[in-house]
Amino acid sequence: MDPNDRARGNAAGRAGGRSKGAGIRGPSSALTDYLQEIGVTEHFRERRRREAEERAAAEQGGQQGQQQGEQQQQVNAEAGNADEEGAETENAEPDHEETQDVEEETADSALAADMQHAEDQAQEAGPSTVTVQIKAKGKGKRKKDEESDYEPEDEMTVRGGLNRSSARKGGRMHDCDMCGKRFLVRGEMPDQLLCAACRRSKDKASAADAASVARRARTVQKKPAARHKMRKTEGGLLEFEAELPTLQNLCVRAIARHLDQVDSLGEVSGPSLDRLNRIISKLRVLDAQTMRLFMGADRTSVTLYDCTRIDAAGLRRISDECPMLERLDLQFCGRMDGASLLALAQGLPKLQHVRLDGAFLVRDTEWAAFFREAGGRLRSFSAAFAGFGPQAMRALVTHCVNIESLRLAECSDFDDDCLAMLAVPITEYEEAEQEAERKLRAETGKGKQAVGTVLSWQPLAQLRVLELQRPHKPMVCTTARRVVRALGAQLRVLDMSGFRDLDDGFMGDMGDHATSLQELALASCDSITGDAMAAFFARRNGFTRVDLGRCYMLTDNAVQELVRHSGATLRHLSLNSVDDSLTQNGLLALAGQMFEQCTSGKEPRLAEQTLGCVGLEVLDVSWVRSTTDNVLETVVSQCKRLASISVYGCGSVSAFAPVRPGLKYVGRECDTL
Repeated sequence: MDPNDRARGNAAGRAGGRSKGAGIRGPSSALTDYLQEIGVTEHFRERRRREAEERAAAEQGGQQGQQQGEQQQQVNAEAGNADEEGAETENAEPDHEETQDVEEETADSALAADMQHAEDQAQEAGPSTVTVQIKAKGKGKRKKDEESDYEPEDEMTVRGGLNRSSARKGGRMHDCDMCGKRFLVRGEMPDQLLCAACRRSKDKASAADAASVARRARTVQKKPAARHKMRKTEGGLLEFEAELPTLQNLCVRAIARHLDQVDSLGEVSGPSLDRLNRIISKLRVLDAQTMRLFMGADRTSVTLYDCTRIDAAGLRRISDECPMLERLDLQFCGRMDGASLLALAQGLPKLQHVRLDGAFLVRDTEWAAFFREAGGRLRSFSAAFAGFGPQAMRALVTHCVNIESLRLAECSDFDDDCLAMLAVPITEYEEAEQEAERKLRAETGKGKQAVGTVLSWQPLAQLRVLELQRPHKPMVCTTARRVVRALGAQLRVLDMSGFRDLDDGFMGDMGDHATSLQELALASCDSITGDAMAAFFARRNGFTRVDLGRCYMLTDNAVQELVRHSGATLRHLSLNSVDDSLTQNGLLALAGQMFEQCTSGKEPRLAEQTLGCVGLEVLDVSWVRSTTDNVLETVVSQCKRLASISVYGCGSVSAFAPVRPGLKYVGRECDTL
């Protein structure tokens, strides 16, 4: 046979075989094998005809039959669509393979690795009907009839509970029990099927319910006291706002805001006028023009709380407008000079009580001239932050023999020699200095009542109140003991705060000579031991005010002795910063619980129960860290008249501290502005 005829016969045979479908099949892709293995068949056309017949039968039936037909239609429609799409994919595969070039076969082989993982998971999950749609990567185009039957989707849908991601990662699709949306579930089946959004919503609701239950439990257990409105004062302190202001207070505040339009206050009561004065001073509107509202020819007392804007000429005018003045109180009078001070002494013949705070421009010699002019009229004198020195002190002791109250605080020139002038002279120098001043007193009568020549020292026999607070220069304990021996028997109030050199010997002299003391302040006297204080309080009783702040060696025993002998009369007590040796047992002594001091490490036991400080009104336990809510509850329950408690630096005092009407806490950390 001719070789050419043999070649033509083979070609015809191959063509005829293909036209007849004589079992000759090209290479199949991994996708085709996968669809056949999972059970995708070619019977979708028969199912469509069957579905059409069922729909026609369902339309002819009644309402009950219609409902059942719709349910069956939905079930069959899902199965039919899956078979149809699978059959179209299977039928389209041979034609596609015949027209596909070598590049498409390479793409099919590239998909095999991706689909192998999904096939393994499908076999593990069991047989299920799966519909897979893949966008062809080849260059060939599908026929129009194939495109009409093929409905591409963005994702591959797996009826067995798988999607594109789950085909690789595993999981099943379920309906949410709350919103009904379908979502993927992996791992073990939960008791309640919830999607991510519903789960978050439920978790938030559960957390809110738990917080509400806990809050109600805490509220039922112990309700904190209602917080009062607080305000910040000029000194930076926290104070509770009082109750609603009265109409009178509102009127006073309105007058203070429009003071420039007021010509005269008319008939205003003393308390209202003082309240208006305080408000005006706080607003810093008190000057030489507005101060005339508080002046008058019949006024016997003038108090100006802030003289910062009043010059020396305005201060001198006080003696012209108030000639009958007996009491003068000028605070923050930094613009006062020696001439204005001397003018007040000369223009106010009835002046008896003077308080001048901040007069730092007045020199020592000018203070001495003031005391020589005032003479025996003065009954009380108070000066703070002033240049009060030896010459002024010598003149005061010599000329103001009738003085009853003397207060000197933060005076820069006050030294130990000034303190010694209050005691009996023991040296020739002290005697010579005082003798010269006494001779000057005898020679300068100037029409006033003559007192004659005094050749010997005379104590201030009328002195009852002596306050020498925080001197800027060191003081000797020996000099302080001399003053106590000379004046201790007649003193009712003694304040030597800031005398750091005072020791136990001073407390011994106090116990021997200060027999009439009612108020004692020894703040910052940190050289006195607790035993010396305990011995002193055991010998003296009847104290109404005691300030032992920053006496770091104060012990529980000293507080117990104070309560035993002065608990019924004590009104004001300061234990500020005595945190080194003072424990809760010392604080509980204020409530009358006297615990026995145990040195062997045993638990202290209650040895005595007294009435405690039943009349205590003001208590300062700032920076005493043993102060707690429980301790305060015991103290407050026993001290019925307690109105103010300062608790700065007490971290254990919380919002659950005991409260009652009329009681306020100052400096509590949980309180906010």
